[in-house]
Amino acid sequence: MPFRIILISTVFIVLLTVDISPSLAETLTYKNAIRDALNISARIKVKVEDVNISDAAYRQNFAGLYPEISINSRFERYENLDKRPDQGLNTISGEVVGGGLSAWRSSIYLWGQYYISHWYKKRLEATYYEKLIDARGYDCDAEVKRILKELTDIFSALAEGDIKLKYGSEIVTRLQAVFGLKMRAFAGGQVSYEDVIKAEAEVTCAEKEIAAIRKEFKENLERLYSYTGKAYGENVEIERFISDGKKQFADISRLIEETPEYKARMKELEAVKFKEKAAANNFWPDISLYGRYDYYGSNVNSIDSSMRDIRESSYAAGMYITLPLFDGGVRKWERKRNLYEIRKQEETIKAVVEEKNRDIKTLVAGYTELSRALKHYRNLADQYHKMLEITKKAHTLGERSVMDIAEMEKETLTVERDLKVTEHAMAANEKRLALETDYKNFITEHYGNGACKY
Repeated sequence: MPFRIILISTVFIVLLTVDISPSLAETLTYKNAIRDALNISARIKVKVEDVNISDAAYRQNFAGLYPEISINSRFERYENLDKRPDQGLNTISGEVVGGGLSAWRSSIYLWGQYYISHWYKKRLEATYYEKLIDARGYDCDAEVKRILKELTDIFSALAEGDIKLKYGSEIVTRLQAVFGLKMRAFAGGQVSYEDVIKAEAEVTCAEKEIAAIRKEFKENLERLYSYTGKAYGENVEIERFISDGKKQFADISRLIEETPEYKARMKELEAVKFKEKAAANNFWPDISLYGRYDYYGSNVNSIDSSMRDIRESSYAAGMYITLPLFDGGVRKWERKRNLYEIRKQEETIKAVVEEKNRDIKTLVAGYTELSRALKHYRNLADQYHKMLEITKKAHTLGERSVMDIAEMEKETLTVERDLKVTEHAMAANEKRLALETDYKNFITEHYGNGACKY
């Protein structure tokens, strides 16, 4: 037991004269974590493909504004079962349907059609899909934002755990020194055994707290690995957020309108309105221009001869108009459905505004309270540093013991730890606020041109 006391006392004296040295381990930065997470995220790639799907749907619908042109052919053996004489050749719309001699026949025709009505029907549907491209793009940004919020929470918890572990180790060392000194004082009859037991209990509680913090720290490292795809050792140095304490807040309603979630829902509303116009225009007539040019050949001997005998037969051109009179309510209920979708989208936008307003106000309130708490912690830390200096000077004069210095250092470290945790919490809150209220500049600063590239 005396050897243990001497060892603890020696460790304590060394710690009084040596500052905490920086670790030589690798440093994990917030910016690198963002870069790694966004580079491998499957969730973002899914959103990018949604944008590509919307783009393909838009191009597919816009293609309907162009004319349709096709070439068609048919080669067949025709057997006339009606043996009456002088039948002639019977056709419908240029197609031979009966009569004439049994023979091999060949027909080719060029067909073209252009829907004029697409300019007040199909064009609006194409615009609907065009607006959805922008909406899916903002949805991708919103997904990036969600990932960054989750990553920020994990990174903040890691940095806080790192602070607590470093200070916790120093606090435990001081507690162990106090325990050793009290053991020696008890041996000399200067303190009671109860004081020794309390000192030992404090060491045990501090070690238990460190074990819980280390467990949480390792779990957060694993969570971060699931986002970045990179494994980290326990001795990795975590970058700490730094607060400037000068965060300014503009009009919240304007901030909400700049969020990708709000912009996505607004684009969807614009898209649905175009879709509703297209549904309303379905009550108008369908108008198209068409043209057809026919070639025809026949021969009783062989199909090759019928193909060599092919020749111009006829052509037709005109306008085709269809006016819907009754369809059982298909067009009516399609328009009704789109009107309901507009109302739904308007309510969705209101819900987004409420959610973002709540999120921003909560972050602002937390930031304000942390700013106040930080001032108190700084004043408290200054006071404890002054008390520590007084205790050391009193020890020089013989009025205080080494045990008093160790206990005061433990209290000072505890206050300093809480100060550092609060400073980091405030800086992390600033990151969340910047992400929520100024996403565009945030992603530019931390990642460049953005993760949603399509």
